[in-house]
Amino acid sequence: MQGFYMIPDYRNLEESGKFAQEQGLCFEYNDFFTPAVLDDERVIKERTRAYCSMKRERSGDTMHGAFFDVTVFSSDAKIREISLLRMRQSMQIAEELGLRAVIFHGNYLPFLRGASYDANWLKYTEEAVRSLLEEFHGPEIYMENMFEDSPELLGVLAERLQGVERFGVCLDYSHAALTSGNLEPWFVRLSPYIRHMHINDHCFEGDAHLVPGEGKTDWEEYRRWKETYAPEATVLFEVSGIEAARRSVEFFRSQGLTGCDGKGKNEKSGK
Repeated sequence: MQGFYMIPDYRNLEESGKFAQEQGLCFEYNDFFTPAVLDDERVIKERTRAYCSMKRERSGDTMHGAFFDVTVFSSDAKIREISLLRMRQSMQIAEELGLRAVIFHGNYLPFLRGASYDANWLKYTEEAVRSLLEEFHGPEIYMENMFEDSPELLGVLAERLQGVERFGVCLDYSHAALTSGNLEPWFVRLSPYIRHMHINDHCFEGDAHLVPGEGKTDWEEYRRWKETYAPEATVLFEVSGIEAARRSVEFFRSQGLTGCDGKGKNEKSGK
C-alpha cells in the first residue's frame, strides 16, 4: 500500500519489519517523544541502533517529535528554551536515522485565544521551525493540529513559511473532527501545505485511536476530502500494534481507499 505508514512495535521489530515489507508500508517511529526516553541517552542509542540494524530503507520514514509540555511559543523564555531543546533532540534522532520528516504538535490552546497569545504562537513557532531547519539539513518538519478548533492559525504559519521547502502540515483527521466537527474547512485552508496525515477512528467521545472502520468516522467523507484536497499526502494508520495495523490495511483495502506513492502521485487518479 504505497503512501501508507504504520507505527513499528519495538518489542516485535522482526514482525513489524516483515509486515511493513509485505504491505509496502513505511514506518512512523513513536519511541522518541516521551521525556523519560529523551532523558536517557542509553535508551536512545539502544533504539536507534536497533532500527538501524533492520534491513530496510528509512529515507521515507517519519517520526513523531517531542510534544509533552512543549510550548515553544511560551511568554516564559525559560520554557521556550527547554521546549526548543526537546525539539532539537527529536531532530537529532531523526537525522541520525536518516528519516524523511519529524511531526511536531502546534500545542495551541483555543481557550487562551487572544491577540497576544496568537501573536506569540505565530512568532515563536515560526522562529523555532526556521532555526531547526537551518541547523538540521536532513529531516523536514510537519506541524500537526492537536487542540486547535480552527485551521486558520496553522494556515497563517504555513503561509509565512511558504518559501521553506522542508516545512509542511500534518493534518490529524480525528483531531480536526473532534475539535471542530466540520472537516472541509481544514482541507480547504491547508490544502497547499498538507504533506502527511494521521488517521484512526473514534466514537466522538475522545481521541481513542481505534482501527479505521471500528468507530463512527464517515470514511466516504474522508475519501472525498482526501482525494479532492490532499491526494499527494502520505497517511499514517495511527493505531497501536501490528494486529491493529493489519486490520487498518484490511479495512482500507475493502473500501477501496488508496494512498499515494509518497512522491506526489495518487494511486487511484494517477494525477
